[in-house]
Amino acid sequence: MILIFEDPNYAKSVWCQSLVRGLVSELKLKRAAFRFVSSAQELSGEVREGDSVYIIGSGSGWITASLALAERAGAYPILLSNQTRDQLSINCSMVCSDTVGSMKYVIDQLRRLEKQRVAMYGVNPRSVGDASRKSGFLLAAHAPDSDIFLNDGSLENCFQSFIAKSRSYDAVICANDFAAISLVRKLSERAPEELTRLSIIGCAETRLTKFYEQYIVSIRVNFEEYGKAAVTLLDTLRKNPFLSNIVMSIRWDISALHELPKPAPAQGASAAPHFPQAADAFYTDQELTEMLCMEQLLNECDELDNEILRLALAGQAYEDIAEHCFANVSTVKYRMRKMIGICKAENRAELLRLVEKYLPQMTQGRD
Repeated sequence: MILIFEDPNYAKSVWCQSLVRGLVSELKLKRAAFRFVSSAQELSGEVREGDSVYIIGSGSGWITASLALAERAGAYPILLSNQTRDQLSINCSMVCSDTVGSMKYVIDQLRRLEKQRVAMYGVNPRSVGDASRKSGFLLAAHAPDSDIFLNDGSLENCFQSFIAKSRSYDAVICANDFAAISLVRKLSERAPEELTRLSIIGCAETRLTKFYEQYIVSIRVNFEEYGKAAVTLLDTLRKNPFLSNIVMSIRWDISALHELPKPAPAQGASAAPHFPQAADAFYTDQELTEMLCMEQLLNECDELDNEILRLALAGQAYEDIAEHCFANVSTVKYRMRKMIGICKAENRAELLRLVEKYLPQMTQGRD
């Protein structure tokens, strides 16, 4: 039996969910028997000698304790983590991130595109994943710490620190796509000329980013490949019993950077890009919360949900939406309540406000 044990704090993230999707799809393809365990107590009770345990986590303390628990039970643990091997300092089979090599590849490509001064934006000092990206950036770019802009609980404060020095940079690598989206929105409101001048790179390729792809080049961190690699790793160990450990490092997919154009010479002031007007001029933690809700909405909604949203944004009543979608009114109301719940909104009006704020393409063509 193969057991899967996730760090509960990491399991809620879109990155962990992507990793797990890759793992589960590959296990099903191989017709392998597996099950999830939800707690250390359950793992201790379920694991048997000779079992394999996929341990998926980000926090070093949780990872260390989980590996020790699996090993005490005689199981064979395989770690999947967004940290680098050097950060983990653990002797076990693992699938981890080639952050340093990937960041060097990103920086080299930017330099070939004449982007000589690069900043890193939105780094969470409490995130081990961001810590590895920060270290990789500093090594690859030979940059000083002053080129790192921290998100220590407030994206607004991060932006204020950056905008004071933005003219010093040609490109910005954002620690994740949510930081990139926040940067784009703030620049569009307060310094649109910088938005058209800077190359903005996002990491992780969330669905929400597609609504801002005119301004963000999104690098795929390949989280789904972690899961696929983990199944290959286990197969290899089973076929080669004298192998003790295997370490696989996953490199980012930076192919989108090859499409990044060189900057054109300035031709006077640029027109501000169109974005939906936000209700609040300044965002702090609430901004990230709202973006995470929007990402969850995009992940969970199907085409009917999207059509209901588009019609609701156009001001149509439930009865008109139902007629247009060939559905009954109760179905439309149920799906609207589901979307309100996903976004943790108070009502339909608040849901539509969030959609207008973060998903500009859904509002296009309404007038």
